[in-house]
Amino acid sequence: MSKQFKGIWGSFPYLDEAATVVEELQEQGKDYSIMSPCPRHEFHHAMGSPQSWIPWVTLVFGGLGIFFGYGFPTWTSMDWVLPVSQKPIVSIPAFTIIGFELMVLLGGVSTAISIFLIGFMDMKGKPLPSSDKFKSNRFADDRFGVIVRCDEKEAAEVEKLMKKHSAEEVVREF
Repeated sequence: MSKQFKGIWGSFPYLDEAATVVEELQEQGKDYSIMSPCPRHEFHHAMGSPQSWIPWVTLVFGGLGIFFGYGFPTWTSMDWVLPVSQKPIVSIPAFTIIGFELMVLLGGVSTAISIFLIGFMDMKGKPLPSSDKFKSNRFADDRFGVIVRCDEKEAAEVEKLMKKHSAEEVVREF
């Protein structure tokens, strides 16, 4: 069973104001999410350049692809030896193509799966607001949204912060 959203969210017409709110929320250690019609580097900087473990997943599975791309053909060549003239049985240049292709395949597929899993876990752990006002497409068109998960005690402080930075609309959901 998924959690229900409890907190406050605001709609901002200007990117700079929304990024300033995100910076202050980051400094305060609040749990927030950002809705934006397109990726913006201002949010990335305001969040303090968060790091992801997805590149490490890609590196590990790409390395496994290289290992199997060289290992499996080497193993099969050694198991079923077909000597042809003076050519080597284990031919590294010929196996490079297989290693490269498996690196790309395993690295790409593992990256796609990990992005899906992270998004799914994040969606379950951090639900979005459920009000009718939030369900409109405003954040896909021209507005920036900042969603803060907090209890009722912190809501007044967050609402004051959002209104101070020109929030068009601030909605509490408890």
